[in-house]
Amino acid sequence: MKEKKTVMQKLIGKERIDSVGLFIQFVLMIAIVILAICTLFVYELNYSLQGLVVLLLFVMGYNNHTVFHRKGFTPLYIVVGIALFVAATYGYIYA
Repeated sequence: MKEKKTVMQKLIGKERIDSVGLFIQFVLMIAIVILAICTLFVYELNYSLQGLVVLLLFVMGYNNHTVFHRKGFTPLYIVVGIALFVAATYGYIYA
């Protein structure tokens, strides 16, 4: 039976990692940093920034479950993502 390697073992062995989720997480992080800087000058972009953070939390939960196989943090990311989504939606509607 072939033994599954974790992502860290692949990184140490310099093997190729095929995961779209990690790429999406990387792109979202770059977009959040750029949008956070833009939000300092244009406050109306704050809602877009909140939406990207919520999306990032869901992607991080997905990556934790499928790529890293850490089942403990997956519900945490999902619950915090849902809580931030509700808070952002409530803030957007009643702003």
